[in-house]
Amino acid sequence: MRKIAALSISTVLLALTACSSPSNTNTKDTASSSADPKQPIDLRVGRYSLPTWGYPAGDDFANNIWYRHYADKFHLNVIHEWTALQNEYNEKLNIVIASGSIPDIVIEASTNQLETMVKAGMTADLTDVFEEHASDLTKEILTGDGGLAMDSATFDGKLMALPYTTSVIYEPSLLWVRQDWLDKLNLPVPKTIDDVIAVAKAFKEQDPDGNGIDDTGGLAFSNWLFDGITSTTGFFNGYHAYPQSWLKGDDGKITYGSVQPEMKNALAKLREMYQAGLIDPEFGMKDTTKVTEEVSGGKYGISYGRCWNVYMYGTGLEGQPDMVWTPLAAPSADGEDVFANVGTTVVSYYAVNKDYKHPEILVQLLNDYNEMAYGPNRNDPEVKKFFAFEKGQTIVEQGHLSLARTLTTDDATVKSLEYLIEAIEKRDPSKLDQALTETGKYEPSVAYLDGKGTGYMEYHQVKAFKTIVEGYGTDHLIPQAYGGTTETMLNKMGILGDYEREIFTKIIMGAEPIDAFDTFVSEWHKLGGQQILDEINASL
Repeated sequence: MRKIAALSISTVLLALTACSSPSNTNTKDTASSSADPKQPIDLRVGRYSLPTWGYPAGDDFANNIWYRHYADKFHLNVIHEWTALQNEYNEKLNIVIASGSIPDIVIEASTNQLETMVKAGMTADLTDVFEEHASDLTKEILTGDGGLAMDSATFDGKLMALPYTTSVIYEPSLLWVRQDWLDKLNLPVPKTIDDVIAVAKAFKEQDPDGNGIDDTGGLAFSNWLFDGITSTTGFFNGYHAYPQSWLKGDDGKITYGSVQPEMKNALAKLREMYQAGLIDPEFGMKDTTKVTEEVSGGKYGISYGRCWNVYMYGTGLEGQPDMVWTPLAAPSADGEDVFANVGTTVVSYYAVNKDYKHPEILVQLLNDYNEMAYGPNRNDPEVKKFFAFEKGQTIVEQGHLSLARTLTTDDATVKSLEYLIEAIEKRDPSKLDQALTETGKYEPSVAYLDGKGTGYMEYHQVKAFKTIVEGYGTDHLIPQAYGGTTETMLNKMGILGDYEREIFTKIIMGAEPIDAFDTFVSEWHKLGGQQILDEINASL
């Protein structure tokens, strides 16, 4: 059977640049190709683009620095068999797959698309190709999550694609608190769930904005409950509950986090807070956009969310010049360590048409990208041209024009964030030479700290990075233990998700008793949840 690992769809609200751990070891010759250098190799691909992508003078989507590099180094003639706008790409690829005629290399296929192609016998077995041609750096990156990403691309013991990996270190749900409000009310930063409740109560009742009007609230979250912004996820994590996550149980079988008993304890506490007026009585009717506007507008000063939340909250800075946010690791309800449920280490997949005569090209392209992006020469000005160019006063990215790419491991990201933090604290930009990501936040952060710039958002996100590194690291993350899609999941998961949020909302608001959670668990299994779990576990 196919080995399926930690994969799910992860929504990223910011374009975060991440990368692999540094490595100078590269035993494979990434420039080598099995092809005769006198004979160019045609490589047909289907690609997506965005109208906002920029190009240096004379370049365009089909004629760019990457394609010219491929021609020089690998003797490749890249042919766009078809193109689509990014929001139309999946639909176009689905049509191509259904036709039975895929390009030589399929770029960024989803889990479902890969499964369909493999079942139809369209894709090449890359097991031996990868072992023979992958550089040490490429292997380090693609196995940096403990092998989960590579396992997800393995069917019946055969590697049928290469994963486009990323880091999930950015995803823990942090507790964001208005530090200026804490200082005004002489309150310490919350360290426990009881402290969170106490702060929410103080912010609701003690006029933290000092305007003499009863216009502030307690804990802010939206009716979606578990999204990245204004979320309840961090609150549930404090009770060792992991909503909307596929978890691996002690018996090795996959379970669903939202039906575990720990969820009930957190719901009971949220219900108490609602009854005490510490949660907006109309939260069930307010979406994320609305609640985010209320937070940035000064109605709320405490909320859970991702490390990038301050980019939304900070939009209210002009009217609240004293606004300062402190990001904290999610406080615990019982003093035990808190773990964060996060998303996937895989963004998508690269696959090769089984009839293509040069499957090693995919591996070589990935080696090439990794060496330029993360290798020892990554800071060389000539190498940097492949990732960005200056257009007037604007830096325009173009790394997305490469045919194969990948992002970082969590360990590498943590190391890079540590270098960034140290560089800022010591005002020592030389530390950035060792960092592989987020280095662009150094200058605006230092300028903000020194009162010479407007790097408010960047500096506050760096504070969040430090919280993640110190509060979670890589050993307090719980990634999704399954990311495929079963037949019943396709038909039922949307309905089950709506049912879940509806019942949880009613329990919090008191429209249903707390024991309605037990009924929900039973009904969730009957309405298709158990069948989904059976299908998942049968595929392992």
